[in-house]
Amino acid sequence: MAKRTEGPNKTLDSKPARKVGRPRAYTPEALEVKFEEYAKWVKANPRYSNRVLADGSVIPVPYERPLTLVGFCVFADIVENTFREYEKQDEFLSVCARVRARIESDQLEGAMCEQYNPTIASRVLHLADRQDVTTNGKEITAATQPISVVLDPEAAKIIQSIGKMTVKE
Repeated sequence: MAKRTEGPNKTLDSKPARKVGRPRAYTPEALEVKFEEYAKWVKANPRYSNRVLADGSVIPVPYERPLTLVGFCVFADIVENTFREYEKQDEFLSVCARVRARIESDQLEGAMCEQYNPTIASRVLHLADRQDVTTNGKEITAATQPISVVLDPEAAKIIQSIGKMTVKE
């Protein structure tokens, strides 16, 4: 006996069809727990750089790791694109916003107290100090009148001789 269908993915004689596709790696709650684990791990596991002392001995110097979105994604075993897809879903919106805010706060505060490199942090955070000091906000246009320079013949000879000397060298 054939099953009769009613609408997409449903039959009268069976349960609704299961969702198609790969299941999500995290629920919003699990993603938040994973981020907390990441934040604790980052602060408990500094990076080390070797410093050579005056006597020639080498000592490892610990440097605190900054929180990063890339680092969190690696820790959570997801790709950045998966995180961006989570951000588009209503149920993940608030947890993803909190994750981004904590990461940006850590990077900005670390850069401000020079715990992290301020230049790199400002680039990662897309911060820029752009000031227009030449045009006062107006569009740059070509000069309205051509500029002409008149040289006396003696000055022209001197300039030409200087040009010839620099070419020969």
